[in-house]
Amino acid sequence: MNPSSSLPYPASARTASHTQADDEPPHGDLVTVTRVFNSLEAEMLRGCLEAEGIPATLGDAQTIQTDTLLTVALGGIRVMVPFSFADAARQTVDAFERGELAIDELPADSEPAVPEAETATTTGWRMSPAAWVVLAIVVVAVVIF
Repeated sequence: MNPSSSLPYPASARTASHTQADDEPPHGDLVTVTRVFNSLEAEMLRGCLEAEGIPATLGDAQTIQTDTLLTVALGGIRVMVPFSFADAARQTVDAFERGELAIDELPADSEPAVPEAETATTTGWRMSPAAWVVLAIVVVAVVIF
C-alpha cells in the first residue's frame, strides 16, 4: 500500500525532500565577486548589489558570525552573484569601495537633528558616606586576602 495515497494532497504536490533550495539558481552558476572580512560590510554590499537589481548571496556568513576566528581561515565572507551579473556586480563593488555609494547628507526635506541637552558636569567625585565605607571594606579585604 502506498502511504501517500491516503493523504489529502494531490500526487503532483512537492514532497518535503524537494524544496526550493534543491532548485538551480535562477540565473546560472554563482561566482564570487569579492571577499570581505566584516559581516556588516558584507551585508551592506549585498544590499547595494540588490538595490542595483543584482541578485546576491553571502557565502560563509553564518559560519563566520558563529566563530569569528574562522574568518581568515575561510578567506572572509564571499559575496556571490550569478555569472550573468558578474561584470555589473564588480563595477558596483568598485564603486562601493571607492565610497561613491555613501550617503553624505540628509535629504532636503528632512529636519536637522535636535542637539541633546547639555548636562552639568561636576568637578569632583561625590560619594555618600555609606559608599566610602563600602569602598574601604573592599580595599581592606583585597589587601588582607
